[in-house]
Amino acid sequence: MDDYLPIYAEILNEICPVSAKEFAKEFDDRLSKYIKDNSKTIKNHRTENVNKLLGLVYERDGIVYLSDRTKKYLEDNDQPALFKSVCFQFQQPNGAQKLSTTIDKIQNKVSFRPYHFILLLLQKAKQNNVILTKHEIGYYVLNSLQVLQGNVIADEVLKTILSDRAKNITKKVAITKNYAWDYQHINEQFDYLKLANLIREDGSNIWINSKEQIAIDFFIENLKTPLAIDFSKYDLTEKNIGKKIELEWQEYFGSFAQIEQEKFNTAINSLDAVTSILKGQPIGKTTAELGDEGENFVLEFEKNIVKAFNSRLVNKVNYLGKTKGLGYDILSIEASRNLQNPEFHRYIEVKATTRVNPPNFTDTLDSINLTRNEWVAAEQHACHFYIYRIYFTNFGTFISIINDPVKKNTEGTLYATPTIYRVEFSDKAVDEQLKFV
Repeated sequence: MDDYLPIYAEILNEICPVSAKEFAKEFDDRLSKYIKDNSKTIKNHRTENVNKLLGLVYERDGIVYLSDRTKKYLEDNDQPALFKSVCFQFQQPNGAQKLSTTIDKIQNKVSFRPYHFILLLLQKAKQNNVILTKHEIGYYVLNSLQVLQGNVIADEVLKTILSDRAKNITKKVAITKNYAWDYQHINEQFDYLKLANLIREDGSNIWINSKEQIAIDFFIENLKTPLAIDFSKYDLTEKNIGKKIELEWQEYFGSFAQIEQEKFNTAINSLDAVTSILKGQPIGKTTAELGDEGENFVLEFEKNIVKAFNSRLVNKVNYLGKTKGLGYDILSIEASRNLQNPEFHRYIEVKATTRVNPPNFTDTLDSINLTRNEWVAAEQHACHFYIYRIYFTNFGTFISIINDPVKKNTEGTLYATPTIYRVEFSDKAVDEQLKFV
């Protein structure tokens, strides 16, 4: 899902706002250009991932809009922050499920924030030097009606788990109940916490990522706040009540408050990224500094390459990112990468992102935004222009280098789509002019 997220966001940015009647066709047609699969699979990307699981859009008065979550992601490319938001907004019951499931949860008096509770439980476990298993959390939390009803605190759950361990009692999820999850769904909950960079796991055991303590504390602080949507208020016999619940849920689920943005921004040093090239240098603490960190990383990377080739040429590697109008961030040279012309310039534009998993380089779906100046620079410098796409991940720092994107766009190996139009007009184009005093 994290590999597809950049493409989802860019497609939605192109087409939204859009009529709800046209949304499915517009999205599916564009996605099919990237994903060569049958129409059913394409539809599932939209209905399950975009709508239900990630909350990237919402519908109001027959129009589909970008959610706050999507807008923030388009601005900062912070994937873990997006998944933190998904986890934080989620509740049981919710409006993404079938109406029958929602009714069952209401009847069973389920009222629960699963991710908040799991993080609190893992925090308690850490304080007691205990590592919990997925099966234990699945059984004692996600399949315990009393816990789902909010009638059992985390300390009691941990005490029960440790008591059963002492008696060599092992319990696992055995059956599926409508108000709970089977083990496949339980694993999905942990996957979201991993993508949010809030936990670590080794297959069966899971523990908290203490480097994300600010976000984790925020989750825990909000565990006991009333659920954002009280589904018991609805007349569940009302005609089309399922659609009404779905729309209200969509609008809430994709929302993103300012305080959450401050708490959920992903510091690079909260990832297990290999950043030894920047050893001894300060690491950005928020995604507002992500661009700077990517540029610093590439600057040091280029200096090291040039230094290894000829230390006297290092002064030809310069950071120019704050110079307006250039269209690139770093000016370097070819060095050992072009032995016939080692001092030829290399014009580098840096685009950085944070994500938990490395990109799937055999089938990566990714997108970036270039300004007009950057595209003009790519046209002017042609084969000497490079995009360095930086991925800070839990498995290291990766660089995808794209040379001469303008040529590749012409050849069809990448696709550049203009999304902003500069409109200049004179009085000849004005149909009506009003003045208010």
